[in-house]
Amino acid sequence: MAFALTADMRAVVKAAHLAFAATVSADGRPNLSPKGTIRVYDDHHLCFLDIASPRTRANLEQRPWMEINVVDALSRRGYRFAGPAKSHAPSSAEFARASEILRRDDSNAYPALGVVVLAVVEAAPVRSPGYRFVRDEADMRAVWRKRRDALDAEFDEFLLRARP
Repeated sequence: MAFALTADMRAVVKAAHLAFAATVSADGRPNLSPKGTIRVYDDHHLCFLDIASPRTRANLEQRPWMEINVVDALSRRGYRFAGPAKSHAPSSAEFARASEILRRDDSNAYPALGVVVLAVVEAAPVRSPGYRFVRDEADMRAVWRKRRDALDAEFDEFLLRARP
């Protein structure tokens, strides 16, 4: 039975815009893959475009189960979503719907090989133990906003020096 996504779950997915999808290969090897096009598909499903996900696609063909973790970097909280997932071709209605969802809030036209739709049957919160050291989520976000600025500046300096 599908799980109804809450308003908070929807807000975290929208804010994070980056998720990590876990699948398992036929020989039992884990595959963890970042997904930058994660979106709420409807009240019971999440989706992401298959831009470069050959292992995810192959694993779902053998074992159609997936877990997606979405965590907002500043709030240090999010959700683990799990359930059966299926890859749909660009000619499918699912692909057309997912593409429209992405077009609403992202002007980039991503070349995609398909869309993966996850039916959420399990959802659990993810929350940093750091909440023991702050008053509330606003404080957590303030701490990490400051920390994030410092980390970004440090990485920018690295990129200028290293030019990877």
